[in-house]
Amino acid sequence: MFQNLLIIKNKLFTVNNLQSVSVIANSVAALQSQDSCNKNEITTSNAPHSPRNDKLSSRFTLHSSLKKKAAFTLAEVLITLGIIGVVAAITIPSLINDYREKQTVTRFKWIYSILGNAFTMAVSENDTPEYWNLNAPEDMANILSKYMTVSEKCHYKKGCMSQDIKEVALSGELRYDSPADYTNMVKERFNNGIVLRYNNPHNGCSYKYIHTDGKEHTQENNCGMITAYVSANKINRRGLDNFVFVVTPKGIFPVGYDYPDSSVKRICSKENKLGDTGNIVSNGETCGEWIRRWDNADYWYN
Repeated sequence: MFQNLLIIKNKLFTVNNLQSVSVIANSVAALQSQDSCNKNEITTSNAPHSPRNDKLSSRFTLHSSLKKKAAFTLAEVLITLGIIGVVAAITIPSLINDYREKQTVTRFKWIYSILGNAFTMAVSENDTPEYWNLNAPEDMANILSKYMTVSEKCHYKKGCMSQDIKEVALSGELRYDSPADYTNMVKERFNNGIVLRYNNPHNGCSYKYIHTDGKEHTQENNCGMITAYVSANKINRRGLDNFVFVVTPKGIFPVGYDYPDSSVKRICSKENKLGDTGNIVSNGETCGEWIRRWDNADYWYN
């Protein structure tokens, strides 16, 4: 009897233990299920991520955003092109003018220096121009060119200059109806394309002429003229593409070297078409002297 009671007790203990295990197992399963749900909620909710996940998420979001904004609309492109066109229309002409002014001033200074040095050396060997026997243009050219490195002495031949070149005043009016490459004037050319043309030599550096007032005048200290073509532009402007120099007993100077500032400015003006003599030929003749005095070509913008 006592043994039977022990057997029954053991069986009840076993049953209770199994029930407890079952309860514990069920509780653990419930907890795992709840933890899984919580993890899903954390993943899909606004809860803080780890720094690494934040960086990855941020990169993916930024990449996606950039992909969406990579293209421009047609309106945006047209507006941008329009702005570029307006800016170009305003700045390009100014840049071209600035470049042309610098080129003009540089070339004028170069040929002025070349002529000045040649004159100094010629005087040291041949005395002053009053004693040069300047009866023809080639007389002056032969003396000065000995002290300059010219690439070609064309003299009376054609070919130093383009036959299409037309000489106009600074204001744009035609000065001469014939090509600049005259066959009755002596010409010489340098390697850089600048051409010198010698004309109107005066033996003794003095000559008489009829002024616009109809009276005869005497020009002193004028031994001859040299025109320097610093540009080969077909429409060749006096004071911009070519400059006139006067050979004097004391040196070679731009026309107007002995004029007051007011006269230099008045003749070197696009607006004053008749220059200082009432003739279109003189318009722009003092522009070389303008550059010599003020070191610019601002007259082209006035």
